[in-house]
Amino acid sequence: MKMEEKGLKAKDLESIIGTEGHVSLVLSDKRELTLKMAKALHSFLGIPSDVFLSGAVI
Repeated sequence: MKMEEKGLKAKDLESIIGTEGHVSLVLSDKRELTLKMAKALHSFLGIPSDVFLSGAVI
């Protein structure tokens, strides 16, 4: 939802998550976020970090 609000596409997350394939897997909930990804997404999207950390691999 936040990506839609900001007009972002999956491609915009590649610098944070990695390859197009990794972004696709994360967005489809087939791959878990790492702590590093969760922190970066928190900063990039302005969403509280606990939203991401509940599913992150620590």
